[in-house]
Amino acid sequence: MTTNANPFMQADGKKPSCMEMLQLILDNQASKEQRVYFKEHMDRCLPCYKNYNLDQAIKDLLKAKCKGEDVPSDLVDMIKSQIGQNIAS
Repeated sequence: MTTNANPFMQADGKKPSCMEMLQLILDNQASKEQRVYFKEHMDRCLPCYKNYNLDQAIKDLLKAKCKGEDVPSDLVDMIKSQIGQNIAS
């Protein structure tokens, strides 16, 4: 099944970046149509696939360690930044 129209497209015609789409998905702010579109996109986009799996694993780990409480977004950002620095080195 292939979705033609990008449901993430903004009203002004601006195409969202992969990271913008990914954040909506991971933050559970995407519509069902957007989730279907992103799943199809992720099947063709290796960076999205890798980032999705990494970000989801981080969120799951933090949620488990925080005993089900919401994880502060700045903590998630800090961890992702440090992982990115370690990967780059």
